[in-house]
Amino acid sequence: MLPFILLGLLQGLTEFLPISSSGHLALAEQLFRVEKPGIVFDIFVHFGTLLSVLWVFRERILRLALAPVRGGEDWRLLGLVIVGSIPTGILGLALDAVAEEAFTHSWAVGLGLLVTAGVLFGVERRENASAKPLERLTWRDALWVGLAQGIAVLPGISRSGSTIAMGLLCGLRREDAAEFSFLLFVPAIIGATLLKLSEALAEPAAHSALWGSYLAGTVVAFLSGVIAIRFLMKFLREQRMTPFAVYCLILGLLALGWGAVKI
Repeated sequence: MLPFILLGLLQGLTEFLPISSSGHLALAEQLFRVEKPGIVFDIFVHFGTLLSVLWVFRERILRLALAPVRGGEDWRLLGLVIVGSIPTGILGLALDAVAEEAFTHSWAVGLGLLVTAGVLFGVERRENASAKPLERLTWRDALWVGLAQGIAVLPGISRSGSTIAMGLLCGLRREDAAEFSFLLFVPAIIGATLLKLSEALAEPAAHSALWGSYLAGTVVAFLSGVIAIRFLMKFLREQRMTPFAVYCLILGLLALGWGAVKI
């Protein structure tokens, strides 16, 4: 059970910190040699992180859920989330096979982490002194952020890092770029779960001995996800993302080195 708890902890922390959850999970699974049947565990821990977003942003999400009835600015923001989800879905489907293959190669994960480092370094050099609030996000901005999220299906490329960086490039304030990133995460995970659910439940007997481990990993992913979101929101109000960029650079180089040794 311990490896699944550790993987759940990694998922919860790294899904929201801009350091790539998929990259960390791929490297951890290769390092610990965890063998899990199919993708059921991935669905479980992603559900745990989904619950993290729903909990931390419960007031905003409730307003968005009621937006079709109430209208107003929340109705517009809901539309932006939907618009941003379109390129995410298209790219996610197009890159799914490539991502699955890259997940098994530490050198590919390393390259993705280096891309994340470059993105984070680059966006900090173009900080906008007159940043706009989330209410001024445009439809075009939402498409760009959704595009960034779609590309981040590749392991090592941080979803939160890519979407927050794109939000900053679109002129958003740091905390607003992070909030829109987390809101965009909700339909992405729901869509990916529904897409993979039939495959995951094809052979339930294969997972009968692992349900306890799956549940433990899910709970840990939820709790660590809540901590990570709250930490990042506070961090972005006070600090730059350079420390995360340095971390991704170092881990990416180590992953490339490990991949070279294994070849």
